[in-house]
Amino acid sequence: MRIQVSDPQLVPSLLAFLTGHVHVNAEQVGPTEVEISQLGSMNARGRRLELDLMLQVWCASNLHASASIVAPDRPEPS
Repeated sequence: MRIQVSDPQLVPSLLAFLTGHVHVNAEQVGPTEVEISQLGSMNARGRRLELDLMLQVWCASNLHASASIVAPDRPEPS
């Protein structure tokens, strides 16, 4: 999934926060964009929920920051 961050100076902080979780790989792919992949057996809905919660925690600790998912994973086949 791709995340858009409000301030390019905050990208290193978000990367450190996300990669602090054992099951998350993250890399900067643009001045304000981070691409992440979550390892494990959760389905797409579970991964999205977990990422939403992680972003809420990160934003709460960076009061002037905002981050949003701009490119979700492709849907899994039914």
